[in-house]
Order: sequence, then structure tokens, then C-alpha cells
Amino acid sequence: MVFMWRFVALFLALVAGIGVAVWYYRTPEVRSVVRIARNDDRWLDDLQSRVPKDAANAAAELEERGTAALPVIRRTLEDPGADPSRRKAALKACSILGARAAEAIPDVAALLNDSDYTPEAAVALSFMGSAAVAPLRAAVRADQAIVRREALRSLGKLRERASIDPQLVIPELLHGLEDPDASVRHVAVTYLGIVRDNPSDEVAGLIKALADDEAEVREAAAVALGQYGALAEPAVAALRKAARDPDQEVQREAGRALVTIAEKKKPAA
Repeated sequence: MVFMWRFVALFLALVAGIGVAVWYYRTPEVRSVVRIARNDDRWLDDLQSRVPKDAANAAAELEERGTAALPVIRRTLEDPGADPSRRKAALKACSILGARAAEAIPDVAALLNDSDYTPEAAVALSFMGSAAVAPLRAAVRADQAIVRREALRSLGKLRERASIDPQLVIPELLHGLEDPDASVRHVAVTYLGIVRDNPSDEVAGLIKALADDEAEVREAAAVALGQYGALAEPAVAALRKAARDPDQEVQREAGRALVTIAEKKKPAA
């Protein structure tokens, strides 16, 4: 009889264990709480792993945690003594969470002005929604060219990704055409060809860019004007001149833009 009761007790314990396991694995919220309770933040380091599977698993765990991951992310961003690769992982985490990580925007913006983290911080801000516009607009006036360039690039990306007022972005891109650094002017020209929110002002700015001192900027301006199609007709004279540019790449892109504009002007058959 004692043996039987022990067997019954063991059987019930086994059934209960199976039930708990099923409940745990079928309930993502419970798994997330358990992981957070263990304070296991190895996923943060794994975001930077060179092993694709590890990085993918880390990203999946971050998505599962959601905003519950923000405390460790923010602590890492705010810690000047943290390993640089870990801080970059925290910036990547902000990119993945996007607007859900909006409360971390001040931390990310602070690293935007640190050239060691500028590219990663700028990418993160470009995913973090309209609340990131203000720090990015401030950064396009920074002393360092790399900060101005990456902030301008992220503003252009934000205009593509989020429903933000184009008048918060287009003036900054047009201002970027006058930047003393050619790489900043190149980014400005490129994104004017992408966003195309105010064709009259943008085409006028791109026409000026066709006379830039740097061939790469002139080439990018020709490419951008081609994106406007018939709306770039005011640029035809400048593009014809650019088709005789000393640089062969500028010549080629100016010629392509002229063909595109002419084709877009043709009446439909």
C-alpha cells in the first residue's frame, strides 16, 4: 500500500511538472519575466556577435522583452566605462526597438556627438521616430563634420520612415548644400533626390550643386535630378553643361538625367 501511494504521488508530481512546462513554453510573457528576473543580459552582447544565429537569437529575445529591456540598455549607454562594443550593442538595440525606445533618445543623442559612436547613434535615431528629429536637427550644426553628415543622413532616413513634417527636414538638406565639408554636401544632395517633397526649391538647390567643386557631389546632383523626372526640367540647361564636365562619371549621370527628363515629358500614348 505504501508503495502504491508513493507511485501515485510520483505520478501526480510528474503530471504537474509537465503542466508547468507546457504553460511556461506556451506563454511568452512568463518566459520574459523569468529571464528578466534572472537579470540575464547576455543577449545584449550577442547582438554584436559575428555568429548570425547568435545575433538573430539575441534580437529575438530583445523583441520578446520589448520596453522591459530599456533599463539595461540605458544603463549601458550612460556608462562611460562600459566596453565600447557593448555600448554599440545598446545602440543597435535602440535601432531594433525603434520608437519603443524613445525614452532613450537623450542617451543616444549624447553619443551622437562622440565620434567613436556617431555612425551607430545616428542609425539608431533614424529608427526612433519623430521624437528624434529635434536632436538630429541640433546635430547638423555640430562642429565635427562626421556628426553633421550622419545627422543629416538620419534626418533623410527619418523622412522616409516616419510621418514627419517635411519642413523639418528639407530646409536642413538645403542648408547642407552649403556645408564646407564635401561629404556633408554629398549626403544632402543624395537625400534631396530621395525625399522630393518640395521640387521647386530642391531642384534649384541641385542645379547649384552641379557646379560644386567636388566631382562626387556634382555626380550625385545629376543622379538626384534624374529622380525628379519631368519636374527637373528647369535643370536641363545645367545638365547639358554637366554633360561636358571634365569628370566622366558626372558626364554619364548628367546624360542619363537628361534622357530620363525627356522620357518623362513624353505624352502618354
